[in-house]
Amino acid sequence: MASQSQHSPFMFKAMACATGVVLVAGAAMKLLDSHFNLTLLADTTDWLLRFRDWLLLETPMPNWSLLMIIAILIGTLSVAIYYARITDGAYSELHEIERKVYKKNNPQFPQLTDNQTLLMEALAYHANFRKIANLNSICKLVSLSTLEVETGLKELQAKGLVKQKVTRGTFGATFFELTLAGKDYALERLELT
Repeated sequence: MASQSQHSPFMFKAMACATGVVLVAGAAMKLLDSHFNLTLLADTTDWLLRFRDWLLLETPMPNWSLLMIIAILIGTLSVAIYYARITDGAYSELHEIERKVYKKNNPQFPQLTDNQTLLMEALAYHANFRKIANLNSICKLVSLSTLEVETGLKELQAKGLVKQKVTRGTFGATFFELTLAGKDYALERLELT
């Protein structure tokens, strides 16, 4: 069975556009000449005859070959730019998809429960507004009981996302803050600014 030739859609579009431009230009010149009595067709024909004579001049390198070399270079450059722009978008899109799949299959951070995620958001809120996060302020922010908050904070400390600081003295207090890993988690997963 004979193999069918496959034409590039780019070449077909280029040939169709060039043919269309020539036909429309010819029709436009004839209409303008007939309706407005312009000398456009005569001037264009004269210009094309001079251009043909210039192409046929006897020089060490024929002018038509010089034009062909320029046309080939421009065509090659156009095709290279066209394919570079097409493949660039495809590769960046593919890279983004691969990155998402890799992050999903290889989580950088531990998976958290809903209460732990709420606590992380509350601590990130405190850090974002430079507030001190003590047990009472966290309980008010997340609307959980003190026992649930204490348990969740201990679990987050075990995972290395939160650290507890205790101050001694007359006004001793216990407050919580995010570790570097906790800050990274908050920036990556909670999409904070």
